[in-house]
Amino acid sequence: MAGITGKNFPRILQIIKTLSYADLVNMVFLLILSIISIIFSSKIYLWPVLTLCNILLIFLIGFIVYKYESKPATEKEMRSFPITFSRILRFWYGVPLIIYFFKQVYLIINLINAPLCDSMLIKIDLAVFGVNPTQWIFRFENPLITEILQIIYLIYYLVIIVYGLELYLWKRYDEFKFATLVLFLGFYLCYLAYMVFPAVGPRFYLHNFSSINSEMPGLFFTDWIRQFLNFAESIPQNVPNPQDYVQRDAMPSAHAEIAILLAYLSKRIRSRSFYFYLPYCILMIISTIYLRYHYAIDIIAGGLMAVVTIMLAVVINRRQRKI
Repeated sequence: MAGITGKNFPRILQIIKTLSYADLVNMVFLLILSIISIIFSSKIYLWPVLTLCNILLIFLIGFIVYKYESKPATEKEMRSFPITFSRILRFWYGVPLIIYFFKQVYLIINLINAPLCDSMLIKIDLAVFGVNPTQWIFRFENPLITEILQIIYLIYYLVIIVYGLELYLWKRYDEFKFATLVLFLGFYLCYLAYMVFPAVGPRFYLHNFSSINSEMPGLFFTDWIRQFLNFAESIPQNVPNPQDYVQRDAMPSAHAEIAILLAYLSKRIRSRSFYFYLPYCILMIISTIYLRYHYAIDIIAGGLMAVVTIMLAVVINRRQRKI
């Protein structure tokens, strides 16, 4: 047995050397979720399935990265248009992985049945601002404003991919790896925070969720966008208690955090798209309050989480080539 291990050890080292810090962050988070499932195994009856899936994904990430990185690309391949299956798989496997994490965290929180923190967050908002910001901002309600901000809130899911494509199609792979490191860290720190501070947001605690379409109508796409987002957040249609189904993902605001991180990355990597991401970031922060998805303290926490994420990513990335 020791001989087999000894023979395989150099290969394991070779695989580890091909991994970027972003890949390692994904693997570590898979381990963290597995450990959490095991610790709460008395409540998480699916813990063997979750743990097995996570371990298999760790090996799959290692295999995908090693198969691509261990074979140096020829000069012709580097000049070619960067759309090959192996290259796409290596650089974009994280997109479905983020969704997988998002739903696994939701499942863990629901099975643990941790108490919601919404009442505490409302008290903090009142103590800091003297009002409930989502109620105060309602005075500016207008169908055109609602339509624009609802679209801004929706394309959050798209702009992340667009930013990645900007770097990927320019073949700026080192910058791409740093950007994914920052974004993965940002998402996963938020996901961990959801398990500590589960909350559903002011749509359910300060407002009547079923009346949002009538109280805040849009123009053309608002109702459809809301239905899509409700589906993405696990809310079935026409249920009397939607707060029992929705993701516990209000605190901190990942929308605010990721928008800030995108603005930071586009500035750091000297991209002209900074002049898009900066105003987008500002509008995103406004939309989270206006559309009743988040408390103000969620936005503040998301901003602080962005700062922590950047600091961690810079420290982790110091051994790699400077950007």
